[in-house]
Amino acid sequence: MMSKPLIGITVAHVAEELQTFPRAYYVESVKKAKGTPLLIPPVADQEEAKAVFSRVDGLILSGGGDIAPLYLGELAKRCIGDCQPERDVSEILLAQWALQHDRPLLGICRGMQVMAIAAQGKIHQDIFSQYPEAMEHRQRAPRSYPWHEIEILEDTRLRAILRAPEKSITVNSFHHQAVFGAPPGFRINAVAPDGIVEGIEKARSGFCLGVQWHPESMEQDVYAQRLFVGLIQACR
Repeated sequence: MMSKPLIGITVAHVAEELQTFPRAYYVESVKKAKGTPLLIPPVADQEEAKAVFSRVDGLILSGGGDIAPLYLGELAKRCIGDCQPERDVSEILLAQWALQHDRPLLGICRGMQVMAIAAQGKIHQDIFSQYPEAMEHRQRAPRSYPWHEIEILEDTRLRAILRAPEKSITVNSFHHQAVFGAPPGFRINAVAPDGIVEGIEKARSGFCLGVQWHPESMEQDVYAQRLFVGLIQACR
């Protein structure tokens, strides 16, 4: 019998973040996709990051709070939210290792933004002040509720994985930071109606995707679950 791929899931160990960004959604999504989840607390350096990848088959960079401006190479905007620098350092290290060694990687919401920074890309610290024409991306509805449509771009790995018959699907939305353009070596694979980037993927890689929404919370959505199935299949 083939063993189930071991999927690392980054988590914070700060009480406030644990309450706001539940681990259980990610764990259950990986299990449902026939993988074995392993929670990864913050790592401190490249040696610890390498040790993580010596054990896991793939990695999920989970959602969470804002990324500290220091790691963006910018001054802090007035609308920046709570930051956890220990987690920023850890996830950037893990993302860089995965990118350099072409290991299966799925970034979710904040996780997609971490991927972009690890790849020398840029993000909006606060889309509502930096991109005034943006729609509301912090939904006032339960986590599982679809909030807005996104367009899945043609000839992308994301579209092949989702297998959506239409170009648009509906997603949930819980963010005020967002990726600004495609990082070097990446392409945009999904956009919101207001032009905000909703997905990125690394060109010429096995599986390296970032999505701005929270598929782990959309438990009844067939497209959401296909992302996790795609990650597990890439790890086999």
